[in-house]
Amino acid sequence: ETWILTLVLAMIGAGGGVSLPTGPLRLLRLLRLSRLVRLLRALPELLTLVNGMRVAMRSVSSSLILIVLINYVFAIVMYMFLSEAKELERNFGTLGNTMWTLGLDGTFMDSTRALLDSLKELEMHGYDWTLGWSMVCVFVIYILLTNVTVMNMLIGVLCEVVSAVKVADDEKIAIDFMKQHLRGMLIQLDEDENGQIGKDELAKITERPAALAVLEELEVNPADLLEVAEQLYEEDAAAGRVQEVTREQLMEVILKVRGNREVSMHDLIEARCDIRRLVNRRSNEITKMVKKMSHGLDAIFAHCALQSKNHLHQG
Repeated sequence: ETWILTLVLAMIGAGGGVSLPTGPLRLLRLLRLSRLVRLLRALPELLTLVNGMRVAMRSVSSSLILIVLINYVFAIVMYMFLSEAKELERNFGTLGNTMWTLGLDGTFMDSTRALLDSLKELEMHGYDWTLGWSMVCVFVIYILLTNVTVMNMLIGVLCEVVSAVKVADDEKIAIDFMKQHLRGMLIQLDEDENGQIGKDELAKITERPAALAVLEELEVNPADLLEVAEQLYEEDAAAGRVQEVTREQLMEVILKVRGNREVSMHDLIEARCDIRRLVNRRSNEITKMVKKMSHGLDAIFAHCALQSKNHLHQG
């Protein structure tokens, strides 16, 4: 915007007295605000706070709506009793002024002491003492509901949301960092460079110190990885395909079995499905073996019967 805007202004100035509005062009200077994106990328903590505010927008809005409703109800009560008090006409002369006073002096605690003193001094201006003290109690209840309860609840919600967002951001950063290391490790395992990791290639992972170091950093046991990946190769073998998996598939498997990962309901469902598939596969294998043994026994019995029949004819 620096060079383009300068050239445009120079051309306009050299146009022989042609006057064009340059105000909209100066709005291009607002593009400098895009530099804030670089700042957010350089400071992840700022990005976490921004994401936290974005996620907590609904909770904050709900809290503010609740405060406005409480303010409106208490403003009606105090306006009914104090609208005729000339000494407090500036604060409670109209319903709008009453809501404004409750918001500033009650919710945000701007001049709470001065307002409470004014309510207590109503007795000195000829009003019944019960009016002043009852309004003091109402105002204190309003402070307890809005400033002490709702505002502190809002702070707790914001802290909880920011903590959750920070955990999610840290998890995403950690996963991206781990994927970079895993991609390098899988490229080294891919000896034929076809983008697929074969069963034999994966078995050599225990022979590579660099790969073992990456798995140790992720808290992944190589034996467990081979056991989990065996299922993928068995599916290829059952379908008659070459026993290979893509790098991305193997990367997802490694990330799922890392040690510091929390167990989710999706993991339990996947484990249940894996157990069911494993049981079905083993059951089919046992059924085939039983049928094969049955055919073998039938052949043996037929052979024995034939031999017995031959011996009887020879006898």
